[in-house]
Amino acid sequence: MELDVDGIAHGGESVARLDGWVFFIRHAIPGERVLVQISEIGKSFHRADAVEIIDASPDRITPACSYFHPGGCGGCDFHHISMERQRQLKTQIISEQFQRVAKIEIAVPVREVALPEDSGVRYRGRLTLHVDKSGRAGFLKNRSHDVFPISDCVVASEKLEMEKVLAKRYSGVDQLTFPDDVRTEVISIQGTVHHYRVSRESFWQGHIRAAEVLGEAALNSLQPRAGEYALDLYGGVGLFAKLLAHARARVSIIESSATAIADAKFNLREFSDVSFYEGDVAKEMSNIERADIVLLDPPRSGAELSVLEQVVRLAPRRICYISCDPASLARDSQRLAERGYQIAESAAYDLFPQTAHIECVFTFEPVIS
Repeated sequence: MELDVDGIAHGGESVARLDGWVFFIRHAIPGERVLVQISEIGKSFHRADAVEIIDASPDRITPACSYFHPGGCGGCDFHHISMERQRQLKTQIISEQFQRVAKIEIAVPVREVALPEDSGVRYRGRLTLHVDKSGRAGFLKNRSHDVFPISDCVVASEKLEMEKVLAKRYSGVDQLTFPDDVRTEVISIQGTVHHYRVSRESFWQGHIRAAEVLGEAALNSLQPRAGEYALDLYGGVGLFAKLLAHARARVSIIESSATAIADAKFNLREFSDVSFYEGDVAKEMSNIERADIVLLDPPRSGAELSVLEQVVRLAPRRICYISCDPASLARDSQRLAERGYQIAESAAYDLFPQTAHIECVFTFEPVIS
């Protein structure tokens, strides 16, 4: 059927409406008229692929990836959209999620993170691949467990040497993660070079510039002072904890992964005034008696309510919340507002080009009555 596309959804699909039905459409752009093939029937909405563009958007471009088409690789969402328009759509997604979830009106322009020629390719320094029954590696098809084998990935950094990786055949595994060994990541923040050991199982940001961008944003958000008590929640390998310790703050880091905590202890071994807590963040928070500044970098689902309540109990002067999901960030922003903390600053970064994902950095301060 033919549909007029009029919006963008949280997951990156375009939205169309007809006769009371809502359609979520891949490979379309808001403002276009498209011929779609329905791929999934739902009770209140349908999903579809745009198989022919009748009236094209001026923002439509030729995809750099030959695997980006209906029935192809499901790893990316926006290869058919210009970079400028991608960021505009992501800005719209943030605003709509805050309005829908938290009833908060907010406009947060998504900022470009400089890459060669603003190309949006070769930016990923970390990837997880799936392996099909014949041993070929690739990504899953959209909303499917079927593997779509590929021979290269245009968003993968050159250092991953994906052509070599994808030329091989694999047996006895159904998933591959690259890099696949312990490595050293190096970043430069405010003129200081920092080294981090990152084990294969430990989390590190996917974009090759993300650690530097978010590290600088976190320091600008929290403005740490010498001697202050800093709390780093969901702290991983100590990316932010090390920056806070370098600013001479007294840091406590909580992380559930034993591997990540081991990396964090190694990465912060030069600092004597750092405490490490391995375990569930909500449970380990009971060990924290003071925090002047708090940084949260939770998983996509956001922070647990009990964690936010315990953060507020500590009455920090500033909270920096780093989020990769606008919906959970909107929910947690509302929860903090209900407990006396308002949004003081907000920023968003395009650290996932060609996809609908967004990285936000929000600063919260106590409301002064």
